[in-house]
Amino acid sequence: MKTSLERLSIFVDDARKPFMTLGEALTEHGNKSLLQTVRDVTGAPTDAVAASVFFRCFGFFLAAQFQTIAVHQKMFAGPLNQIGLIQEEYTFKFIVPSEEFVEIQDAKQALRLVLDTYGHPSVEIFSKQANISKLILWENIWGYVIWIYSLLIKDNVESASQHLDFLLLDSTWSPNMRRSPFKQYLQNHSALHAMKDYSRVTCCLLKELPETNKCPYCPHAQ
Repeated sequence: MKTSLERLSIFVDDARKPFMTLGEALTEHGNKSLLQTVRDVTGAPTDAVAASVFFRCFGFFLAAQFQTIAVHQKMFAGPLNQIGLIQEEYTFKFIVPSEEFVEIQDAKQALRLVLDTYGHPSVEIFSKQANISKLILWENIWGYVIWIYSLLIKDNVESASQHLDFLLLDSTWSPNMRRSPFKQYLQNHSALHAMKDYSRVTCCLLKELPETNKCPYCPHAQ
């Protein structure tokens, strides 16, 4: 499990010292500080671009949680202040303690816990502070989620399809959101189609970074 988490930039019991915790990043002062750090590191011209850049990294954290639930029947269930942020080169990674991982009894409840504890609060404050659409931030996460589930389904992990279907239900996102943003990104296509021919609905704004072109999935690529 530890190795698979490290592939997704999640490090367990790592000795490096975080510059901030996710809990601190979800306060008004901490969020401003983090956005400025992202701007300094990446050259992002605005807080909106900085928020999108960070969520390209944060997407790994949620995708890693979903993968761990499906494969190992475990999840990180610790508080936000137990999630440390580290910066390496031009990206951001996460450090978590091993003692905060728990065995899963109810997969659907665990998936909801990931969204409610780590997903919604993070999207809410970054959207507000950086003046960026929640749909952009959730789609930054979705890109990694659909990738992880496509790998799990290819590896015949039986629970993967069921878990993905649950995340596509509107009721899974209530009361925070009226509809599942993950389902919106499918644009009436099947999840299988999205896995094979991935494209974005919203622009992730990375083209606004210095010397960066539009990504191949950009809705404005043409």
